[in-house]
Amino acid sequence: METAAVSNGLVMRMRGAVREIASAPGFGGLLACSLVLGLASSFVLPFLSLWGTQAVGMKPLTFALFMTSNAVCAMAASTFLARLSDTRWSRRTVLLIGGSGGTLGYLGYAFVMQPALLMLIGATLVSVSAISFSQIFAHARDELARSERGNAAFALGVLRASFSLAWTVGPALGALVLSHFGYRGSFLTASGLLLAYLSLVFGLVPARPRDTPAAASAVQREPLGRLLTRPFLLGQFVSFVLIFCAISMNLMNLPLLITQELGGGAPQVGTAFAVAPVFEIPFMLWLGRLSSSARQALMIRVGVLVGVAYFLALGFARGPVDVYPAQVLNAFTIAVTMSLAIPYFQDLLPGQTGLATSLYSSSWSLGSLMGYLSFGLLVEQLGHRGLTQLCAGLAVGSLLVLVSSRRPVPVTEPALAAELSARS
Repeated sequence: METAAVSNGLVMRMRGAVREIASAPGFGGLLACSLVLGLASSFVLPFLSLWGTQAVGMKPLTFALFMTSNAVCAMAASTFLARLSDTRWSRRTVLLIGGSGGTLGYLGYAFVMQPALLMLIGATLVSVSAISFSQIFAHARDELARSERGNAAFALGVLRASFSLAWTVGPALGALVLSHFGYRGSFLTASGLLLAYLSLVFGLVPARPRDTPAAASAVQREPLGRLLTRPFLLGQFVSFVLIFCAISMNLMNLPLLITQELGGGAPQVGTAFAVAPVFEIPFMLWLGRLSSSARQALMIRVGVLVGVAYFLALGFARGPVDVYPAQVLNAFTIAVTMSLAIPYFQDLLPGQTGLATSLYSSSWSLGSLMGYLSFGLLVEQLGHRGLTQLCAGLAVGSLLVLVSSRRPVPVTEPALAAELSARS
């Protein structure tokens, strides 16, 4: 009885929190945008390695270089556009730019089959679309701060859960579209969804002016490179690069592991990628209640540790059915590293929401770059099972960096005054 009462109380508090953040201006529109953006990506990403190697005919190394060039350009574009969103342009403008790039880029993927032209399309149009994900969260953080409603970490968890909700059905629907209309149909569907996303941004996301010059100058805005000279920030960045490298390598490797070693096909790939988001949503809502950065840091370490267990479990899989329960572990790692980590990074750089979110997304882009390149270079030498062991090793490295990083002690006003006096 007591347990039931506690559970009911928790559910009631979460419902109240959801109602509070949902009433924030523009938040409903951002939820819809996140849902459609997630649906578009879920139609493409699970089958990307199959498309590149089987339909286009790329060698594993060529496909790895294709994905690597996309990741490099996405990191550069995201950093540039994020800085503009913090200083000059409205975040709505940047969201429209990202959606336009993805719409045109996937349209190009649908009709172009030459690897060189595909690399050009990916390095320009598709790389620009990478800004959409991080800027949705940056815009939401700004809106919540402006309206002073709700727990920001929980609100961003709800927003990320809407993205995962799309992935509960997207991969299975993507496999269905793929079986009837081929890869061209998949890319055209994704392009159409991003066109719908553009319409939602245009109609539902408010355009907010940037801060006045006086307000903007009140916060010191540092280049991304200078931020990484801070030991603690560098440690967090490196740790996330390592775990994202493992996640990206697994994203490319898992479809081929299922189809080439475990006896599955496209439907089994779609099912495997749909299992994790079902569990990501409750994990994200629960993790979103962790408002303090100390508790967030602890759960991030736990999430990476669970990731180690996930990659080890994949190495023992003997059929597609064995992959499905392991995806529950993957769901927890994804919920931590792709939901809880966003407000965690934003809290590390108060007043620089766009740059903080870009620091996080850059760790994803750089990790993806390393993962894609490692996949192409090592898959023939290590095999698909060997790559899962390498992913486990990268996750262990990420955990070790997290544990060894020490957050600096905040400087008190008397100590700061003494330091300035000594310098003068």
